Amino acid sequence: MRMKLALGIYLVGGVVNVVLGTMYFFSNQFMSYHAQAVGASWQELDPGVRTVILALMKLAGGGWCAIGVLTIVLALAAFKSSSVVTRWVLPMGTVIFYLGSLTATWGVYRATGAPAPWGSSLAMIMLALAALVIDSPWSLRVRETE
Repeated sequence: MRMKLALGIYLVGGVVNVVLGTMYFFSNQFMSYHAQAVGASWQELDPGVRTVILALMKLAGGGWCAIGVLTIVLALAAFKSSSVVTRWVLPMGTVIFYLGSLTATWGVYRATGAPAPWGSSLAMIMLALAALVIDSPWSLRVRETE
């Protein structure tokens, strides 16, 4: 039961990452909190600045999609094979990725007061750690290779 709950958390997180990544990757302008942070609308920005922002959004979107797909694939593989190593790597990848996201969004919030989604990044870190604790890979025996 614990294993299924952890798997469910990872799968939901993976899907959320793919959805966020898709939103950012295919967006044709920045988000409303970006506008508030820079104090200007999308149309007011210099075309070169818009190009750079969209490139960074595509990079972030690609990263979210990558961590989402990897989370889904690793979760399914880890729980099917009972791989102890994968069950450690899975939450750590999410924590590392979202520490970067948390640092960036918290920085925007602190510097500008714009409602950057730092809480979402913190929530994803907490979910990954919760799944790690629920799964408890430290209590599993390492499978011997054949």
